[in-house]
Formats: sequence, structure tokens, C-alpha cells
Amino acid sequence: MATTGTLELRRRSRLKNLLVRAEREGAKLQFWARTASLVAIASFIALVSKWSPALLFGLGVLFLLFLSGYIQYLLLRRRRDAPWLGYVIGTFDIVLVTVLLIAPNPFGGDALPPAMQLRLSGFKFLLVFVCLGALSLSPRLAAWLGIAAAMSWLGAVIWVAAQPTTIIPATRLYGLALNERLRFHLNANFVDTVDQAANIFVILIIAAIIALVVSRSRRLADDYIKAERARVNLARHFSPNVVDELASEDEPFGPVRRQDMAVLFADIVDFTSYSEDHPAEEVFELLRQFHRRMEQVVFDNGGTVDNYIGDCIMATFGVPRAGSDDATRAIRCAEGIVLALHKWNASRAEAGLPPLDVRIGAQFGPAVLGAVGSERSLSFAVVGDTVNVASRLQALGRELGVNVCLGDALIQAARRENDGNIRIDAEDRGLVSIRGRDEPVHVWVLRDPEEEPSLSLSA
Repeated sequence: MATTGTLELRRRSRLKNLLVRAEREGAKLQFWARTASLVAIASFIALVSKWSPALLFGLGVLFLLFLSGYIQYLLLRRRRDAPWLGYVIGTFDIVLVTVLLIAPNPFGGDALPPAMQLRLSGFKFLLVFVCLGALSLSPRLAAWLGIAAAMSWLGAVIWVAAQPTTIIPATRLYGLALNERLRFHLNANFVDTVDQAANIFVILIIAAIIALVVSRSRRLADDYIKAERARVNLARHFSPNVVDELASEDEPFGPVRRQDMAVLFADIVDFTSYSEDHPAEEVFELLRQFHRRMEQVVFDNGGTVDNYIGDCIMATFGVPRAGSDDATRAIRCAEGIVLALHKWNASRAEAGLPPLDVRIGAQFGPAVLGAVGSERSLSFAVVGDTVNVASRLQALGRELGVNVCLGDALIQAARRENDGNIRIDAEDRGLVSIRGRDEPVHVWVLRDPEEEPSLSLSA
């Protein structure tokens, strides 16, 4: 349990670091979005207003807002971001916008009463800065910007209400007669406290929704990372066309079960001697190239890479689901590996490298399949006598001096799959005793091609 908890903490730490980087990139995007918003607002004000010192003052305040965002942007580009920076600059922006909307313009001359300024619903411009918090991908910052906007507007309402010219009904406004309510609304110094409370309530609701959306996005990112990790684990074993299907299922392998399948082993001849005579770096590079080429042959034939054991690759056909031609595809895969090795040896010869040889063993029969590991590392295992025989047939190739040894069960299964209308270019070696098994195994060997192997299966 302790190990599982430690792994989960590490995963959470990696996710947190990823989200921190995403928040930093989101803050940069936020700068460009707010800049575009400020340009749009400034353009609108300039179009509907007469050019005057008062207008220039308002545009100057908007430019100051741009400067505050630009400073944050520069700090982010230089990776000097601090967690509190977004909160400080966001709060500064909201307070500055509130002052611009409510406070008298020093160059305005005959200005509207503060109560009328409050009633012009300028608070909607605050919503722009609240919504910009969503781009930060920080639910806390998004929520804070909403709270800051609500508090800032509340402060503006209190300030306006404190002015000696402001009129606030002593009784409930909506309990008065219609004529009385209209008389209040037509007065430029009247403040509808219920309406202003609704404005503050709307700001808080919008901020809460944005924070929830951002929080959900972060959870979706976590789920996506889990799904991709499972997909990567599956991609180590399955062909790409099977991975997407399996990754979408909660239990892609189902319960532990027994089923018929074909099992194939292939390894490099005299790899131990090669490892002793060459540097470790060259040995690893050889293994990478061998595994890459051989797994592609397995995938091309609809097989599954069960495991890598040093220079040996184990593949199964009929996993995770049995097919109608598993044995046939296993034989084609064995032949494909020989063909791929011929092509590889040709390129190695051009590079002045010695040729490689491979030995393959394959068998068909019942085996037990089940998922193993954990959510962190999804894998599967195939065990049973069929697996053991396939491994022993691969080792038998050395004794018989051949590249490919096939069990009779595999040959017969391939014939059944093709209703007997098939030619297998293989030689029957009869019953052969193999190490670790009391009963002998009926063995066939594929004929070694002189140049390039032709398809040994034909209808």
C-alpha cells in the first residue's frame, strides 16, 4: 500500500508540474486576449464619444491596464512568475476599471451624478476581466477574480450610497406603488440597491461557473493522461489498430481465461558471443533494431508482442481475442521474420557489418491468458504448455540446424483454418524429444530459403 501511495504521489506531482506549465502558458494567452479586449473597448469608446481630454483620460486608463498585463507577460517569458502575481495584477485591473466606471472623470466637466454612473450597468465590463481568468487554467485565480470584482463593485455601491446627493428609499422599493417606483427611477441620484445586489450576485455566479469549468478541465486532463499512459502500455504489445479498441475498455483482457492461440518465439543466434565481443552500446543498439523490425512483422500479421526477453521476442496470435486464422498468421509471421532478416542483412552488408541469423519456434494450443500489473503499468501474461513447447521448439532449431521449427498442432490448425486448401512449404521431422518435456513433440521445419523466402502458404 505504501508503494502504491508513493507512486500516486509521484503521478500527482508530475501532473501538478504539467498544470503549472499550462497555467503559465494560459497566462500568456490571457495577455493576448485581454489586449484584444482592451483594443476592442477602446475602439468602441473612441467611435461613440467625442474627442476630448475626458476621452483621452479614459483611453489612458485602458493603456495603463495594457501596461500591467504587459509587465506580467514579460515576467512570464523570463520565467519569473510568482503565484501571487496573477492575483495582484488581476485585482489591480478590476479596481482600476471600477474606478474608471464610477469615479468622476477629472477632465469631464459636467459629469453625471455618481448614482447615474452606477446605474449605467458598467459592471458588465468587469465580467470581461472575470472571464479572462478562465484562460489561466487556475480555478483559484478564476474564483478570486470573481470575488475581487464583486467586492470592488460592492465598494463602488457603498461609496455612491454615501454621497450626500444619493437617494435610497427608506422602505422596500418594490413594495411601493408603480408611480412611486417610476418617480425614484427617473431621479438621476437614485440607487436601486436590490438591482446592484443582483449585479454582485451575477458576478459571483459567473465566477463560480468559470472556476468549475476550469476545475473540470483539469480533471479531464488528469483522466486523459491516465488514458494515454494505458494506451502507451498497450502499444508495447499490440498493433496500433487494436490499441485504440483496448484502451477504451475498462477491462480490455477480461477475466483470466483459457483459450486456443498460437505462440511464437524468435531470437538471435549466438547473441551471447556477440555481446561478449562488442561494447554494450552496440549490443543495445542491435537489440533495439532487432525488436523494432521483428515487432513490426508481428503487428503486420495481426499478432501481439507478449514479451521481450533479452534478444528473444515472444508473440501470440489470438490475443486478446481468438481469430479464425491465428495459426495461419503465426506461420506467415515466422516466414516474415526470415524475410525481414534477409533485408536487414543486406543493409548490414552494405555497411560492412556481419550478417545475423535467427531461430524461431511456434506452436498452437490452449494457454491461460490474464491481465497482470496495475493501473500504472497495464500488461498481460500468457502461460501454459503451449508456451513452453514453442520456447523449446525455438531452442530445438540449434540441434536440428534449421531456422524455423513448428509444432504439428500449429500445422494442423492452419490446415483446418483453410479447409485443407493450403500448401505449407515445410518438412515433417516426426516425433522429437525436447528438453523439459516427457512426451515427444511432432515437429515440422520450414525450408530455409536460399535468397528470399516465397510465401509458404497458398490456397
